[in-house]
Amino acid sequence: MSGLWRTSVATLVLFAVFIVANSVTAKDDALPQNLLNTIVEASHAASQAEVDESTLFFERRSASMRLSASVISALAEYPRHVTLILRTANATAPSHRYYIAKAVGHAFPGYRQLAFSEASSFQPSQRLVRSISIKPIPKTQSKAAYASQAQHVSGSGSILRDNFALAAFVIGGGGHDVGAFGRRKESGKDINLELRFLPFNGWFWKLLNSPEPHIGGHFNTQGNTNQAYLGSTWMFDIGWDFFAGGGLGFAIHDGKTDTNLLDRKELGLAVLFRESLEFGYRINKHHRISLYLDHISNAGIDDNNEGLDTFGLRYTSRI
Repeated sequence: MSGLWRTSVATLVLFAVFIVANSVTAKDDALPQNLLNTIVEASHAASQAEVDESTLFFERRSASMRLSASVISALAEYPRHVTLILRTANATAPSHRYYIAKAVGHAFPGYRQLAFSEASSFQPSQRLVRSISIKPIPKTQSKAAYASQAQHVSGSGSILRDNFALAAFVIGGGGHDVGAFGRRKESGKDINLELRFLPFNGWFWKLLNSPEPHIGGHFNTQGNTNQAYLGSTWMFDIGWDFFAGGGLGFAIHDGKTDTNLLDRKELGLAVLFRESLEFGYRINKHHRISLYLDHISNAGIDDNNEGLDTFGLRYTSRI
């Protein structure tokens, strides 16, 4: 009798295991559409937080963590769809894909290699395995924010990206050759114009903390040295709507490289290094004012290296 009892119990246990296994498998075979939509919505929030400079650092971090958590949660419930889940996250938040891969690797070491492989092999034109329906982007959303999200998922599952878009327009003016790092020679005032663009995608740009590319120029009102420049700008919130930052890049000029004139700078080379500092106040989401100081020189590569400094006030309009 005891043998029959044990056999019956064992049979019931095996049957229960079979039922549970089948239910899990059935659940795993059907990946819910709303789960993918959750990932897409988290991707939108993370991308929006990243490009909106009024968003505090901890809020950006929270949005990124929410995105990675939605991916990890999906993988925990539906591991058989790991590729689709990763590709959905990468396609809808391309600038976060290495952050996602790192988080997935920590949570599921067995998926680490696949996660980084998917992040590295992601192509902007690739299509999702299945369509994803999401809410249309609100009309009130700025073009810059839309472009910076670098994605729009249509009902057919195609990915459309805008890799390069204007982020801000800057206009200002100030003193020319103010002598911050050397003796003043040249006179006049400078008019400053600058365009800033959304950060590029890619691991290298991410490694640099996603600066904004810029191009601009200083135009002297008395016919002294003019310059055109390009480089990258980093900006950081410091609280109470104040911000600080700086830029690095290169400049070309029409000034003197070697001269005996006492009222002109000897700049040594036609192409110079450029560094800038900026401190300002954010009036609102789209408008800000700031003080800036920039410096161009050849860093001692040439014997003639007097350098040129510009200091002034600027107004920035975020697109």
